[in-house]
Amino acid sequence: MFTASIDEILNSQKIWLTAEDARLEHLANESLKKCAEAVSVLIRNLKEVGYDWAAVEPIPRASLERSIETVEKSIGSPVPPILVEFWEKVGGVSLVDLKDYRHTEFWMEHKLVPPAGFCDGLHVDACSDEWAHFICDDFVDWKDYQSDGSDEFLLSLSPDGFHKDDISGGAPYGVHGGSSWRPVWENFSWSGSKHPASAPDGPPDFLSYLRTTMLECAGFPALLGMPAFDPMRERLLKGVPVF
Repeated sequence: MFTASIDEILNSQKIWLTAEDARLEHLANESLKKCAEAVSVLIRNLKEVGYDWAAVEPIPRASLERSIETVEKSIGSPVPPILVEFWEKVGGVSLVDLKDYRHTEFWMEHKLVPPAGFCDGLHVDACSDEWAHFICDDFVDWKDYQSDGSDEFLLSLSPDGFHKDDISGGAPYGVHGGSSWRPVWENFSWSGSKHPASAPDGPPDFLSYLRTTMLECAGFPALLGMPAFDPMRERLLKGVPVF
């Protein structure tokens, strides 16, 4: 089993970022099929090194459709189609333990304390009934606060890097509603000591974020650039397909 080369990742990224709008749905569909496999292999590799908190939360289609309809009616805007495709093909995914934060102990035991103070492991909420209800309530609160309508409502999908490691932090990661296939992954920045080679200039869109985070950073962008992470990173990426 091989580890994807940076050239392969860069090529996939370039195809996605330069594609005409008419091709985006097809490219997203094909990429996310492979993304689902990549998530599965990465989680398996994590478990093999004793990291037991990574998991996928599949979503039954009927439940997914119901939750999306609930959210769209509430916020008056479409859920970005790339996000719907992700939930259909992957589900929710988390590489961090948001209940007991045991993953922080794992990295400390491996002498990996990142410069940012957190690992920023991949996490994307599942489109569950609970998530839909949270978003609807959050939208009501946002409307009351943003009386002048100056900002766009954020579909919150992940705690920020600080909160993922039980440190007081900032605004959640997420996307704005709309029909774009390339919605920006808002409030996120690459926090490792090395900037990923495959990261696009400026804030990444959702799929570009997934691709760089998983294929170059082995799921933990804030650890990239730490020499002690390199052997672990190589091991975690074994057999993970490019998407």
